[in-house]
Amino acid sequence: IKQIMMINIVSLLAVVSVAVGFTPFSAHMGLQRSLSLRREKSVTFQQLCMQLGVDEKVIVIGVAADSGCGKSTFMRRLTKVFGGKNVGPLGGGFGAPGGWETNTLVSDVTTVICLDDYHLNDRNGRKVSGLTALNVKEQKFDLMAEHIAALKSGKSISKPIYNHVNGTIDTPETVVPTPIIIIEGLHPLVDSRVRDLLDFTIYLDISDDIKFAWKIQRDMAERGW
Repeated sequence: IKQIMMINIVSLLAVVSVAVGFTPFSAHMGLQRSLSLRREKSVTFQQLCMQLGVDEKVIVIGVAADSGCGKSTFMRRLTKVFGGKNVGPLGGGFGAPGGWETNTLVSDVTTVICLDDYHLNDRNGRKVSGLTALNVKEQKFDLMAEHIAALKSGKSISKPIYNHVNGTIDTPETVVPTPIIIIEGLHPLVDSRVRDLLDFTIYLDISDDIKFAWKIQRDMAERGW
């Protein structure tokens, strides 16, 4: 089952990258070899599985994109494509019985973690620091790497929540590892410790005009601006 799932992931990412213009890439030579294998007409089952690392409990995919590029929409669609049941916000999301404001999307197969949850400061704190959330100095890369390593080894984590509505950092939530973990955000490829934990990487980009329009629409509708 693990081997079949990995083959499906490679095939799916290849189709996604061609169909919608996303550019998969990686700093890992192992991944580069696996992508080159995918292009060959004759690839043995054993070769592909060796390239992808069949002993790992969890596959981690990193999706990098600027603010307003449609990462969240892409993640929802990608989660549905990977399959699984009960796709939705962790805990049901804000408004659900016992739910809370969360950025984490889950199914029984996939978990999507928004790296905004690893902001160093809340909105008021950034006013003091004078830095925006885009700045790498405003990210908790130590905690990010620690959490991804734990999930990759099959361990649960207690992850902070960045509340986009009011700009606060909320009470942490428990994230249980699923077979596929996707981390998405501005900086999943900046820190080498995080980057080295990724099995696949995707860079998502759109034109500046569309990006700007989407960002304004989203921030006004969803984030109180």
